[in-house]
Amino acid sequence: MAEIVVRQEVCTRCGACLAVCTGRVYHRVDAGERVEAVAPEECWSCGQCVAVCPADAIRHSVYPVEECPLVDADALPAAEGLVAAWRGRRSLRVFRERSVERRVVEELVEVGRWAPSAGNGQPVDWLAFDDPARIAALSAEAVATLAQIVQRVRSPLARSFLVLTVGAKRVRRVLESADGFERLARKQAQGEDPLFFRAPVVLVAHVPKDDYFGRDDAVYAAYNVMLAASAAGLGTCQVGYFVVALERSRKLRSMLGLPEGRRVEVVLTLGYPRYRFRRMPVRRRPGVEWK
Repeated sequence: MAEIVVRQEVCTRCGACLAVCTGRVYHRVDAGERVEAVAPEECWSCGQCVAVCPADAIRHSVYPVEECPLVDADALPAAEGLVAAWRGRRSLRVFRERSVERRVVEELVEVGRWAPSAGNGQPVDWLAFDDPARIAALSAEAVATLAQIVQRVRSPLARSFLVLTVGAKRVRRVLESADGFERLARKQAQGEDPLFFRAPVVLVAHVPKDDYFGRDDAVYAAYNVMLAASAAGLGTCQVGYFVVALERSRKLRSMLGLPEGRRVEVVLTLGYPRYRFRRMPVRRRPGVEWK
């Protein structure tokens, strides 16, 4: 349980902590003369109270004030700059033959920690690969797994069994992707790397197996990493096919070295772009229907 104390000598009684605390930790006492942390056992460590207090009156064992820097409004980018950054980011599949320093990779992963997470669980950890031989082996095994999946669903007898065991919907989705899986296998046979495109780094975001919102948390963290990489002159690409193969291959999971009790949600390539993009391609306007 967090230890929480409201320093009465500096508290302004503004009530901001009461308003932002969904755990109802804080209450007004003594006819509203004081604000106290009367239910610290209800705190789920979101940090909102420490972040909002205008007088630094809250002492929270999980969020020491000295470790929570002030927001510098002047350092925040304008909305136009943010939109330009989002529009300028591209998924990269053509990399320079240049390694990425591990220090740089760790700094990018650090940016991922500031992404939102369900219940402030912060469950996302990473595996990082920068050995070309190991990356190539992971890619080859993943492509081989996808090719095997296609062979099974193309067989009428095996397809009937799979419909009974995994469901018609999943089998139908594999059939819809079969041409793409076979195309990957052909490119692999021709000496290409159709999954990781010989990227110098592969990052794997993983969460606890039983985390209900782990997928969302990993995607948020990964996109922070992708945007930070773009700002640092690097490029990324999310590789969904690898996750599909991983879910269906015990050998691939063993090769990955995933810690016990964890599941993979997002896989990213990372490296320096061989070419610079000059334009921002148009995107479909999303429909908005007010109800």
